[in-house]
Amino acid sequence: MLILDHLIPRRNEIRPDHQFDSIADIDARALYDLGVRAVGFDADQTLCAFHGTDIHERLLANIESMCDLFSGQMCIISNCTDKRRAELKEHFPLYVIPMEDKKPSIEPYREAERHFGVPAEQWAFVGDRLATDIVGANRAGWRSILVSPLAPETDPLYIALARSYERLLWRVYRV
Repeated sequence: MLILDHLIPRRNEIRPDHQFDSIADIDARALYDLGVRAVGFDADQTLCAFHGTDIHERLLANIESMCDLFSGQMCIISNCTDKRRAELKEHFPLYVIPMEDKKPSIEPYREAERHFGVPAEQWAFVGDRLATDIVGANRAGWRSILVSPLAPETDPLYIALARSYERLLWRVYRV
């Protein structure tokens, strides 16, 4: 049954709390006013192009403002290889959560909560994928924020296929 839960999320799990074009459009003060005290991000297509090594230029000002507002309580939770995780640690100014389990498992989210000492209800997660980022954040009890992929043309085929599946879920559930 666990496999089916991963492949076919429930309607309430796939619905983001908020949706924006990009991180640049997120009002960090509004999140803070809602009780958010820490923010997690997916990396590829949320902070940078697929396998990029720098935060996308148009996002930098808002990331810096969020870092100040949330007192640096920000991290990356990414379903990636150990090699990619090492690249993220080297190139990005955010703590990268070590992961045994991949999103949408709640374990990476719980690890972030333990690391920063911030409870689930005070977290927001920003990601570009419904089936991993949004479902995982919702299952963990975090506020979920869906953003459009930064450079979808850089996605490998398997991600493009996964996005097609997510669009189908979006239509079927009429999210």
